[in-house]
Amino acid sequence: MRDVRAREAEVAGQIAGRTRSLLIGSTAAIGWAAFTMVILHIVSSHDPVRDTISSYAITDRGGGMLEASVLSLAIGSLVLLGALLSSGAEPSRTARILLLGWASGLIVAALFPASFTASTDPTSGKIHQYASLIAFVSLPGVGYSLADRLREAPELARTRGLLLRLTALSVLSLAVFGLSYVAADFPHTPVLAQISDVLPVGLAQRLALLIDLALLVGLSLLAARTARLRQPEPG
Repeated sequence: MRDVRAREAEVAGQIAGRTRSLLIGSTAAIGWAAFTMVILHIVSSHDPVRDTISSYAITDRGGGMLEASVLSLAIGSLVLLGALLSSGAEPSRTARILLLGWASGLIVAALFPASFTASTDPTSGKIHQYASLIAFVSLPGVGYSLADRLREAPELARTRGLLLRLTALSVLSLAVFGLSYVAADFPHTPVLAQISDVLPVGLAQRLALLIDLALLVGLSLLAARTARLRQPEPG
């Protein structure tokens, strides 16, 4: 019996160690993405309130930093998926597909810049637009899917509540961003022009991205707490 418990403790320790390593890698990649994005906003002459993040692909200073930031965020998200799988959180197929959709959308959006100038291929701009849409729409689905699987895990009730709140905020911020995006596309329509003045598209997009980053932190907490719960009690 003691040998069985020792073996269980050894396996649980290996799982916890592997999950911890993956979470460190994920946090480092996502943190680097955020740091690079902040530096880009500091050095670039773009307006962080009115200009979308995609417009930073063409900038007077900080060229290439946008792509590096977005790719780092995608890599961190993929490593986070590995941490969730390793921890025993058991994300559903839907959650896995949606998290892959988020990361894939980011990668494609980084590789195909938006078409803000005549020198940019319009096809690239369309690909960028749809890839970004897939990414932003996918992540809230991950939160809801994982929260749904936690219904039968009372020991993770607080984590589930956090995920639900962050996911609801993500959906709300996405809707606000969508409204501001449409309003910015129709500046000559009086009502939409007023909305665009009150709710600049750049500000709305950054708010949505910040909340999505917070949701990724929530997913990291889920992986860490799930791995901790799998540790056998002493004695």
